Amino acid sequence: MNFLCDTPYISCYVRNEFLHNQEKGHGEFTEATLFGFRSEPARVPAFQVMLASGAQWARVPIQAICMAPCEPLPLTECVWWDCYGHYAQVHSFAFLKGHRVSALSRSKAVRQGTYLFTIDWAKDGWSETPDQHKNHHVIALDSPQGPGQGQLIAFPNNRLVWHDESWISPNPSRDWKSPTDSYSAEALCSIGSKD
Repeated sequence: MNFLCDTPYISCYVRNEFLHNQEKGHGEFTEATLFGFRSEPARVPAFQVMLASGAQWARVPIQAICMAPCEPLPLTECVWWDCYGHYAQVHSFAFLKGHRVSALSRSKAVRQGTYLFTIDWAKDGWSETPDQHKNHHVIALDSPQGPGQGQLIAFPNNRLVWHDESWISPNPSRDWKSPTDSYSAEALCSIGSKD
């Protein structure tokens, strides 16, 4: 089981209402460094942070973290899916580092942001089902303070359009469908395939 993972170290802010059990601190922020991810089934992605005061917090939900003070978004605008299981891995794709991205939310809002890292799962039912598996790309949304200075979100591939002026012309097909098959050369051979 790998439910606790290192992440890239990211300077951020935690919404103070989370630090006070939603009883006070709304609209206030505490400087922090995000350094870890925790995966719990049927829970939103949660993170480990070190506050500037020296207090270390675990299980900070994604909606409580932003890159600079900004207006909050509803939880359902910050993440499409809960964690699939306890076995997760965090990876920072060099190819995607710093890429700009458009994120389509549940409310159909399109928000711009910057890629930070990716979370993926294995060894649970949903992760092993081809048309249900979805990794989560953690994105820092833009804010009035600047690009990548807003709320953190975790969105799957099919809700993101990546930007790179040097070669990508954003216009993905709208009629693509998620695959429902798993592919295995050995399994096909063992059931008599001639391919």
